Amino acid sequence: MLGEIQLAAILEQILTKDQYAENVATRKDASERVEFAVRMPGDGERYVWLPIDAKFHGDTYAQLMEAYDTADAAAIAKARKQLADALRKSAKDIREKYVDPPDTTDFAVMFLPFEGLYAEAVNSGIMEIVQQEYKVMLAGPATMAALLNSLQMGFETLAIRKHSGQVWGVLG
Repeated sequence: MLGEIQLAAILEQILTKDQYAENVATRKDASERVEFAVRMPGDGERYVWLPIDAKFHGDTYAQLMEAYDTADAAAIAKARKQLADALRKSAKDIREKYVDPPDTTDFAVMFLPFEGLYAEAVNSGIMEIVQQEYKVMLAGPATMAALLNSLQMGFETLAIRKHSGQVWGVLG
């Protein structure tokens, strides 16, 4: 729930309401709904969804932080493996439930609601693994904001290009 609230706030700050939707069924004939999906430009007549799912993994992350506090190398290794396994499982679930080209992008985003969890995923190397195995990109709050800002700039560029063609048509 925390992740969904934070992700909603980031989306609201950066994108317009018509650029994303909540609780979207991205796969045909499937009952699962992704928490958020960004409307990406498609073939000109329709759009493509970019699925974004928030995952908290708070308990697993808390166990890792406790292991760091005890400085027990075996406990740290065990907790890091548990976190990596949980992130890998979440990435697999996201891939299977929400990714369905050509109606969606061929990748999805897993939002991790706090920077410490995201940093741990980056430092452990699991980020690259889930990108390669499942085409799921991990994003913390700052990374998500940067990604959405990049998308927003792309949307604006497309709109300018489209409108400039119309202006030239009128002037012609």
